[in-house]
Amino acid sequence: MRLQDIPGVGPRLRERLLSHFGSEEMALRAIADEDMEDLRAAIGERQAIATVRAARGLRYHVSPESFLATDEAERIYRAVLNRMAEHANTAYARMRIATLFPSGSPELINEMRSLSLRALDLRRRLGDVGDLLRRIKPLRRREAQRIKGRAILARSPEELERVRSMGFDRLLDVHLAESPGELRDIASGYDHVIVLSDPGASLPGVEIAERLEAWYIAPEAVLSFYTDNRDALEAGVELAALLDGKGIEHFEDLDVLRDALRRLFHDTDSPDISRIDDILRRSPEAIDSALAWANTELRQRIEASSVTLGGQDLLRALGRGDMIRDVFEMQMQGIFKSVISDARARVASDLNMRGGEAIWLEEIIPQEIKYPIEINHRALRQLELELRRRRESYALRIKREIARSLASMDVTAANLIKRLMQLDFLYAIGSFALSCDLRMPELIDAPAIGFRDGRHLFIQNPEPVSYSLGSCGISEHTERGAILSGVNSGGKTSLLELIAQIAILAQMGLPVPASECRVSIFEELYFFAKSSGTLSAGAFESTMRKLSAVATERRKLVLADEMEAITEPGASARIIASILDMIHENGSVALFVSHLADEIRRFSKTTVRVDGIEAEGLDDNNNLILTRSPRYNHLARSTPELILDRLVRTTEGEERIFYESLLTRFRNTPP
Repeated sequence: MRLQDIPGVGPRLRERLLSHFGSEEMALRAIADEDMEDLRAAIGERQAIATVRAARGLRYHVSPESFLATDEAERIYRAVLNRMAEHANTAYARMRIATLFPSGSPELINEMRSLSLRALDLRRRLGDVGDLLRRIKPLRRREAQRIKGRAILARSPEELERVRSMGFDRLLDVHLAESPGELRDIASGYDHVIVLSDPGASLPGVEIAERLEAWYIAPEAVLSFYTDNRDALEAGVELAALLDGKGIEHFEDLDVLRDALRRLFHDTDSPDISRIDDILRRSPEAIDSALAWANTELRQRIEASSVTLGGQDLLRALGRGDMIRDVFEMQMQGIFKSVISDARARVASDLNMRGGEAIWLEEIIPQEIKYPIEINHRALRQLELELRRRRESYALRIKREIARSLASMDVTAANLIKRLMQLDFLYAIGSFALSCDLRMPELIDAPAIGFRDGRHLFIQNPEPVSYSLGSCGISEHTERGAILSGVNSGGKTSLLELIAQIAILAQMGLPVPASECRVSIFEELYFFAKSSGTLSAGAFESTMRKLSAVATERRKLVLADEMEAITEPGASARIIASILDMIHENGSVALFVSHLADEIRRFSKTTVRVDGIEAEGLDDNNNLILTRSPRYNHLARSTPELILDRLVRTTEGEERIFYESLLTRFRNTPP
């Protein structure tokens, strides 16, 4: 198969496919695999669906449109497809469902029957996982954001060019620092600096690069793909583990991916990082609180103290005026030392400072005999810079470990999500079948369709209906053509729609809404809806052209609702009788809803079966008592007769006599 062989793929569409996939082989593989997300990205959703449908039809030598021979048949098919799509949890599954179509290909039907059985088994075994599936989305990959607070320093122009050629300048600031002074000045403006070769001296916040790989230099660039897709990936690994545990699907490297994601999403912040963050966040408040306590404590202690001057102290004070301050500092230094030491201890304890961190407090709260005590803001800024560098070092080490384990897992993650979206397609079919209590029909050779306990998909709480046309074993009546009579609102149109729904689903290879069903493979479905009035000459001619297809040898199912409205009754009866004769000759199946049963039988050359949806009468509230399943070989009473019966029951006097007279005419008319 070539791209141009697929119906609908012209030069422009072919170019778009080649541009996106890179080659015809890759484009054809995406179409064959029904990779809807990639195809949608290449040519748009509508074209992607149409192309996959056309390619599948080409593979099985059928046209996706050939089975649905009328607009009304197409309408019913679309309604069934939309109902099925309601059970899809992902856009991928909805698009895949949109590619399904009924056909007359036994090979395609049997392939879909196998898929449907897998879908039912999957849904039953997996249970309700819709919440997880709704979180599955195609993984997106956006350009990584620039990393602040970190830089790469090259020691030579050659190193600088190497870094740029690897694209690291798009992620980090990159500088050339050929001298130690340049390196020191640049490094002072960053939390962490990676230098490509030994700077010759140890500098705070500077490390020598061990590798030039993305996970090492800029692990955030690796991790951003996973953080951007966190919800889909977390749902994906949870669902994959469930599938694996139930023995439904096996996923390679699932444990590795799950462990790495757990560490990324839940264990990135180590206790050391959390503690440093706490210090950085609360240190100003903790220091201010300790200083307030210290100044209050100093005032109280000093107010309760006295300074004693000896004789020599007095003589020195008389000779030198500032001697009194020296004496004061000498006698008060114990109080200041004790209070300042306690204040530092309060800060260190409150902030859970460790090791060298507490030593910084000796500069931040200096031991100076001065009231009120003041902090050294420059020392505090230096501590904050040191803590940020230490935090960056801790965080970078953890990020590198996780990024290294995830650097080669993006394909694994993408394949995992892709398989789960494909699984949602099966899950949706299985959910649709279970929610509507669908059963797989039996395919038979003889032209026929029959079912027991059929339920209309779009009627709430429908009454089950059983019916058959042709020799299918559902009933002893084997006629392939029949006329359906019955009261208005008795369910004749609903029965036609139910037969169409069953035929469409069966020829899609899907289960049908009936407890038991036997159906042959038809090549075409004709559904003629009830006309709202006599057709114009042009519309009548158009309808006749559609009906002319009945004369072909292709096996078809023909359903028509009160076609007598297309023209005058006598002509309609002749047309319907002729169609039923052709159906009898060419091995097709037909059901016509009509009030002209007697006229049709008169004009037909073959025996015509007339079935009826019978109203047994009126209940105590004068409502129709109906049996929805047609009675074979039975001309059902008409609605006017039952309305007259209701009028007889509910009126009196001359009016009642009038209605009784009319009702007698109905009941005395020979069948």
